[in-house]
Amino acid sequence: MAQLIFDQAGYLVKSGTDTIVLLAKEYALLEFLYYNRNHTFTREQLLDRVWMLEYPSERTVDDHIYRLRKKLHHWDHITINTVRGYGYTLTLNERRQVDNPSVHDEEMKNAIGEMFEKYHRFGQSKSMLALETQQDVLGFEMDPFYQVYLRFIQGDIPWFLGAEEIPLQERLYWLLLLYRGMSSDPNDVLRKCQLALDSGILPPEQHREMEILNILELYGEAGLPLEAISKFPITRKRIEEDKLSSFAMPVALMQMYVCLLAEQMIEVERISCRLERFLKDTPYLREIGRYHILKGLWLLAQGKRSQGVDLLDEGLEVLRMSINAPLLLISVSQILLYVQNHVPDSELEHKYQGVYAALDREYGLSKYRHDVERTLEQALNVR
Repeated sequence: MAQLIFDQAGYLVKSGTDTIVLLAKEYALLEFLYYNRNHTFTREQLLDRVWMLEYPSERTVDDHIYRLRKKLHHWDHITINTVRGYGYTLTLNERRQVDNPSVHDEEMKNAIGEMFEKYHRFGQSKSMLALETQQDVLGFEMDPFYQVYLRFIQGDIPWFLGAEEIPLQERLYWLLLLYRGMSSDPNDVLRKCQLALDSGILPPEQHREMEILNILELYGEAGLPLEAISKFPITRKRIEEDKLSSFAMPVALMQMYVCLLAEQMIEVERISCRLERFLKDTPYLREIGRYHILKGLWLLAQGKRSQGVDLLDEGLEVLRMSINAPLLLISVSQILLYVQNHVPDSELEHKYQGVYAALDREYGLSKYRHDVERTLEQALNVR
């Protein structure tokens, strides 16, 4: 099935190697119809769902549909249909194409797979996204995991809500992590993640990652850092038993954060020294960004405000550069939480609230929050 890739920063839409530029309202309309494809909407519904904060007329909907059809006319795999007397619906058609022989070559599959894995480990999301757009040209099919993961790192919330071709159970872990960056209530996020673990609904690898890594930060944020610390030996044992060497840095970063929340500064310093040795040998972008942020918070706790803020901003910039929207959202939320609870500073709080507000507008956090909550409750059978 042909896929569209949406880039909100420039109102760009990509299909394969082809890109079109839209106006803001055209972009919003196409994105909504695409993620709700095969559903028919009246003009009134489109006005309410796409431009809820504005007051365009029904005529405006027709005008934008007309302009979209003109701009999409050379993409014969996409059709915006008029349902007479009712409204509009978008459908996708399979492109007729001849497979490149390399698509079925095992050596090529392995080589491409190894390339994605290395870029993933290095935190080079841009490189993975560039590879994704060249599938037809280079003659390969992307692994299903990376089809989902690349949507995740781009913060593509509507895709995770509307990708009905992928079972909700397989989207749940990613939705929980996205929700963590959308919610201001760590207790609620902790409750939902604990429900996911208790129910056994997550796939095994994601269950393990939630149990030994993600949820421990949430214990800390919910005011239970000592409970998180008490589980560190379980995490260490699991990493040794399952030979999870790639977890060494993410786990150390988690432990540094939880110890910061517990105000165990001697342990924070010890972990910080270990992380600096790690990063000297393996300077991965994602981990560099996270470490700068945690060290920045540590400096704030020591009263070194200027140095701390510089590191916080450097860390956020690295995460932006590496293209990891969920980690960026979570990091800004953590900065705000730490400033509010440990180093009260109204100027800093205002600054990072502004950063979060900009991300809210960029990724539609307020727009999609209720839908994400409802989807999670459906998956977890929350009463």
